[in-house]
Amino acid sequence: MAKTDLRIIKTLKQIDLALLSSLKVCPFHKITVDMLCKSALINRSTFYKYYLDKYDLLDKFLKKTLDEFRENINVEFINADPSDIHDGIYIKNYESALTFISGKKEVYQILWSTSLDQPVFNEMTRIVHDNILAAMKPVSDRSPQQEKYADLYAHLFASNMMSLVLWWFKYYDSVSMKDVEEIMTDNMHLGLFKTFKIRMRAAEAQKGTSRS
Repeated sequence: MAKTDLRIIKTLKQIDLALLSSLKVCPFHKITVDMLCKSALINRSTFYKYYLDKYDLLDKFLKKTLDEFRENINVEFINADPSDIHDGIYIKNYESALTFISGKKEVYQILWSTSLDQPVFNEMTRIVHDNILAAMKPVSDRSPQQEKYADLYAHLFASNMMSLVLWWFKYYDSVSMKDVEEIMTDNMHLGLFKTFKIRMRAAEAQKGTSRS
């Protein structure tokens, strides 16, 4: 039974990889089950044993990807005060989230650049937003006015965090995870505008040093 289970796991993984490799080179509406089977090195009967059609495959793959993202994005650090955001406990929170995201870089980049009915980047931003609200004090303890501002903060932070990740992936070869951690920390400690000014000045100084 264990061997059978391992074979099933391997087959499903092959199908997932076939979907991703296909999405990398052509839009989803042009992908066929035959293309997926050829890429996964399986026959059609094996594919239909697990999925109704290519849409069922995509739905299940996206659900699995988003559920995994939701479970691994710990945003407890949003409860920190600006003065203690550099504490180890908070750094470990977002370091863990960034490590997970980095490990999924290729998958996420494919899904983010593909035109789908369910925009994955937007869905992930919504998940970060929801996780932030859940990490705050219970809704029952918030006044309507507090709830309104909590929702705004969650939207702003989620957008900021996901935009930072998008930027990181774009410059992945020259921007380290430590750089991203520092920017995220400074954004929370100093504010977005001041962090930007500091980074630009540092980049200007570095440019001057490299010329001399």
